[in-house]
Amino acid sequence: MTTARIVKAQSVRDLPVRPAFNFADLRQEADNVVAQARQTADDLLANARLEVEALRSLAKEQAREEGLKEAQAEIHRQAEDIARHQLQDQLETALPALRSAAQSLQAERDRWLIRWEQTAIRVGVAIAEKLVKTQIATRAELASGMIADALRLAAGQPRVTVHLHPDDLAAWGDQGPRIVESLTACADSTLIADPLVSRGGCRIETTHGEIDARVETMLERLAYELVDG
Repeated sequence: MTTARIVKAQSVRDLPVRPAFNFADLRQEADNVVAQARQTADDLLANARLEVEALRSLAKEQAREEGLKEAQAEIHRQAEDIARHQLQDQLETALPALRSAAQSLQAERDRWLIRWEQTAIRVGVAIAEKLVKTQIATRAELASGMIADALRLAAGQPRVTVHLHPDDLAAWGDQGPRIVESLTACADSTLIADPLVSRGGCRIETTHGEIDARVETMLERLAYELVDG
């Protein structure tokens, strides 16, 4: 069984008083919330505008850089084309002159080689002449052999006159005419001591002409054949 208890207050003042609802405070709080929301929205909008402006500036800078690169590339290409055409024109102009210069150099080189070969041959012949004369001076049989080779060229002549170096003629002695006859089959011969003829050489006069078999003449003839070949 439920028991109800009734408490009686001594006075109305003793009862708890509930505060009244304040609409003014509620409105102020609402205004504050709205103001804060507006400020937040303004801040977000401002930040968004700044970001948009930054992106726009970046896009402009990138576009400017790309445009500059493209312009530089185009200028570079045009410069290369101009340089290529100019070089081609210069080459076409200079090529005939270059060819002419090359031909002149080649011709001068050929002339120089010819002169060098001729000089080398003459020097070689001069050295050979000294060596031959040295050998002949020390080897009498060598001189006699060279004279004999020349006399054989006059074989069959009815009459011969042979110019010899005095030492070579002296080496033959009284056998000179017999030696000439044995080599030429000519019984009518005259031997002359000629100091203008070097040892080992001779100059043979015949009824049909002269045989110059001097050492100097033979070497000069050899040099001429080598040079003019």
